Amino acid sequence: MAGEFRAPTSKNRLSKKFSNRIGSTTRACSKSSGFRVILAISILSLLMFSFSFVSMARASQTVVTTIPVGAGPFAVAYDSGMGEVFVANSENNTVSVISDVSNTVVATIPVGEYPNGLAYDSGMGEVFVTNEFSYSVSVISDVSNTVVATVNLGGFRPLAVAYEVFVANSAGPFAGDSVKVISDVSNTVVATIPVGTFPVAVAYDSGTGEIFVTNSQDDTVSVISDLSNTVVATIPVGTYPAGAAYDGVMREVFVTNQFSSSVSVISDASNTVVATVNVGSGPYGVGYDRGIEDVFVANSNNGTVSVISDVSNTVAAIVKVGAHPLAVAYDSGVREVFVTDLGSTVRVISDAAVSLAVSASPSILSITRGTSTNVTVTLTSMNHFSGIVSLTATIAPMTPKSPSLALSATSLTVSSGGTATSMLKISTAHSPQGDGAYVISVTATSSSVLHTITINLSVTKT
Repeated sequence: MAGEFRAPTSKNRLSKKFSNRIGSTTRACSKSSGFRVILAISILSLLMFSFSFVSMARASQTVVTTIPVGAGPFAVAYDSGMGEVFVANSENNTVSVISDVSNTVVATIPVGEYPNGLAYDSGMGEVFVTNEFSYSVSVISDVSNTVVATVNLGGFRPLAVAYEVFVANSAGPFAGDSVKVISDVSNTVVATIPVGTFPVAVAYDSGTGEIFVTNSQDDTVSVISDLSNTVVATIPVGTYPAGAAYDGVMREVFVTNQFSSSVSVISDASNTVVATVNVGSGPYGVGYDRGIEDVFVANSNNGTVSVISDVSNTVAAIVKVGAHPLAVAYDSGVREVFVTDLGSTVRVISDAAVSLAVSASPSILSITRGTSTNVTVTLTSMNHFSGIVSLTATIAPMTPKSPSLALSATSLTVSSGGTATSMLKISTAHSPQGDGAYVISVTATSSSVLHTITINLSVTKT
């Protein structure tokens, strides 16, 4: 299919009403006994920084493997216990199990009708599968690769799932949108929590013990405390928030905004949006890569994956994949990102292409008006990177009284295993109008690298 994604209309396919629900992103989290599955009830569904001052740029990342799976792969989850990747094939009611060693399908498991969400429960060694048109959740043992339990939802359509363990569901029009909490010990519903309109994705924040639920129809995110099972905050985001993923290093939640072609970055400390990142067309699935501390976003309408640096909150790379990438999962065992595509395939992206470390010293500084200082920018070769790297520096806000910037070298040659440096001279005005806080961005570019680091500057009277 070319152009914007349009969903088929038969019962076992996405109806036009469901055409904007594209998949699910899951992640595993450790917790004490009493792991839970949370079901979000909705009409539509999807499952889908303190600064670090040494950041990595990568060479052009590409798809390293394409794996055929079942029809309509709608969700993907990584099982760290078995080193396997589970894929929900919505069009033929199966789950494909991929070995991350051989990158081949090693098992195909029949489940309910229209599976479209997955989550791995590390406490139980089980995988939860949402079956939309069976109104149920299948529980798969990752030892036997068989269904060991089925949770009936009494007319609710489960649509997406995440672990600590969370699932998004549909109850039909005007049925009341909520989150259902399921015990993974008894496989029964233990709580129901009202949320916003049409919740479609969930992410568990292990730092605060909270659940982030995207409410697609009112452009908000509900934050649920897993201690009280109540909504503790409601956060405005972009248009039609779809996917969600938690970044444990920066303690932030990344939310894809389907119709805004952007990603909202939410601080879990303040429960506010701290950055908005423009990405490709129609972003759906999102996953956090702990190996390189980047966020991967599936842009379904233009066949790409945007790679966002969680340090600078900028797009650091764009990876071409299949026509309609949907869901994203990171496999920490082999340091690869698995992306489902409607063309009955899974694309595998290696994150081992990290090629250049960029650092600034100092990266936080305060200077007196009318003076100047130097910052050392260092480029370090990683994984045998070599080449000519261009440097640019900008400052924000930019006014006639803002500090001026000058790099001692704007073109550096980095040899394999070597380093190169440039001095950034920062000169401030004598005028008090130049006092205040600034952010300096230093960007390193070459034929295969694009990366930006930031420097925090404060200009004071004394």
